[in-house]
Amino acid sequence: MGKYALLIGVDTYGEGLQPLPAAPKDVAALRDVLLNPQMGGFDEAKPLINPTQPEMAREIELWFQNRQPEDLVLLFFSGHGVRDDRRDLYFAARNTEKQRDRLLTSTATAARFIHDWMRACKAKYQVLILDCCFSGAFGEWVARDDGEISLKEQLGAEGRVVLTSTSAVLL
Repeated sequence: MGKYALLIGVDTYGEGLQPLPAAPKDVAALRDVLLNPQMGGFDEAKPLINPTQPEMAREIELWFQNRQPEDLVLLFFSGHGVRDDRRDLYFAARNTEKQRDRLLTSTATAARFIHDWMRACKAKYQVLILDCCFSGAFGEWVARDDGEISLKEQLGAEGRVVLTSTSAVLL
């Protein structure tokens, strides 16, 4: 069994989003813990600092795609979580823009994209840690797939954990 973490931190953004200088520090601190043999004992903890949206999406896809059934795969995101006009959650990248207070969705990575790759991933053990505003909306979006299916039924597969730093509303 391998233990693999992709750690994304974004502190610099396009128009309409404020910098978040702590994001790269969060990545570095978590990476130290995960790679410590007495703590996380991870085989790999890859930092991805200030990626563009295409870079972020590519790395996430490859990260979940290249795993074996007995692997533990972790994805950490520290940065801005933003919602579009339909209230869908997106993760802001270095080139993410808001125009007239509206998200340009083509410049951010959709929560749906991450959800789809988690579902397609062969790894039985999956951890998603979202340290961003609206991170609780990840579960809200999933629950919306079918009004009668709970978050646990949607994401609660054996071995899967989603940790969020906030609720679906801004702190």
